[in-house]
Amino acid sequence: MIEIKDLQIKYDDFVAINDINFQIEEGEFFTLLGPSGCGKTTTLRAIAGFNKPSKGSINVKGKNITNTPIEKRGLGMIFQSYALFPTMSVYNNIAYGLKIEKKSKSDIHERVLELAELVELNESQLEKNVSDLSGGQQQRVAIARALAKRPNIVLFDEPLSNLDAKLRKQLRLELKRIQRETGMTAIYVTHDQDEALEISDKIAVFNDGVIEQIGTPREIYDHSSTEFVCKFIGEANYIDRALIEYINQHNEKRQFDATSRHYIREEKIKLWVPENSVAVPIQAKIIDEVFYGTFSTFICEALDTTLRIIVKEDGNDVIDSSKELTVYIEPKDILEYGGD
Repeated sequence: MIEIKDLQIKYDDFVAINDINFQIEEGEFFTLLGPSGCGKTTTLRAIAGFNKPSKGSINVKGKNITNTPIEKRGLGMIFQSYALFPTMSVYNNIAYGLKIEKKSKSDIHERVLELAELVELNESQLEKNVSDLSGGQQQRVAIARALAKRPNIVLFDEPLSNLDAKLRKQLRLELKRIQRETGMTAIYVTHDQDEALEISDKIAVFNDGVIEQIGTPREIYDHSSTEFVCKFIGEANYIDRALIEYINQHNEKRQFDATSRHYIREEKIKLWVPENSVAVPIQAKIIDEVFYGTFSTFICEALDTTLRIIVKEDGNDVIDSSKELTVYIEPKDILEYGGD
């Protein structure tokens, strides 16, 4: 288990992160998520040993490693820039750490081939210089090299951000597979919400040097504990006061504070009455439609609120965009934050 306790990092008078606390279980894929400058990479680099905390502690399996030198922490790390040796072959890049440890040639060869298979690099690619590989292939080499010494914990610093969207999606699935097959504990930094939701067991959402929420992807998305998390994770409709007051008038299950701020996820708004539902029917006028192939988004107006509604393209429901819709909102799906 990894425990980060009361961690703070200051640069002169600037506090980069403050009072950071979280625990990571063995074998967990734990993601530090947030916008640029929020403190997620600073936290990761503190765990790696590159940043020295002003206060607090970093503990691994009960041992305080806050002041342990980088090379003695036993952690693997994969950088955004890959940090490979461009004039070396793929084989020698993967084998580098093992050679430093003076492992036997047969042990090194066996381990390199094992890792090449794990990250799906073939023997001809092992013979190439890494400079001759694509970005996606280079990232596979970086993963293999980080795993060569069998670390229990591997740190990932936005490793896919330099790749195109399609390759990024493919490789994040590969990362999850590799993590699952090796049983390693992964600490992963990203600003990509979709990436975090797809691969994580737990997510810590950072904002301005503090953690706003820690939870599973479903908890973070469906039960965002702060307005920042709600707006940062996925898409959410802001519900104006007139519509909230209408919903209060037409349901007995849950009443909302009209002075608070309210949101609902796009896909939570339905075009039919869900089974055993207490959903409130609302008349909405379609003002635009955006087609995405497998689904469409309808932009509607209802009581001064602009609502974006996701509709799957299954060929059964054809919506006349020139007419009004009746949409249904379940009070339980509304997220409420603060008050005046």
